[in-house]
Amino acid sequence: MEQQQVPTLAIIFLSKDLEKLHAGSLVGSVAAMSGMKVRMFVTMNALEAFLKENVEKQNFQTGTVGAEMLNKNIPLFPDLIKEGKENGDLHLYGCSMAMDVMGWKQGDLIDLFDDVIGVSSFLGMAQGAQVITM
Repeated sequence: MEQQQVPTLAIIFLSKDLEKLHAGSLVGSVAAMSGMKVRMFVTMNALEAFLKENVEKQNFQTGTVGAEMLNKNIPLFPDLIKEGKENGDLHLYGCSMAMDVMGWKQGDLIDLFDDVIGVSSFLGMAQGAQVITM
């Protein structure tokens, strides 16, 4: 009997816009809890939103919906990612090149990251996956 391969979803976060971070995290979390493998890669300006100090202070770039989410204390993207990790196969990675450029270390990021890796490593994980860029 042939074993069915679990579908993989790769989400690349580029933007620090709260709405894009939230939407990608929601899709990824639900996908993981639905049985898909989810691999998230945070690079460029998106990394700034994942810094511990910015998450603690809710210092995010927002549009109208994002501002209203903050006003209404809606659980944000870190909560969604945490839920996906706890209830599914979701892994979160930071981009080593962008981290090096900014002088940040993994310890500067929220504690949900599995590792800081290069693009080639992430592309190896994402091979054959459906890719979404946020």
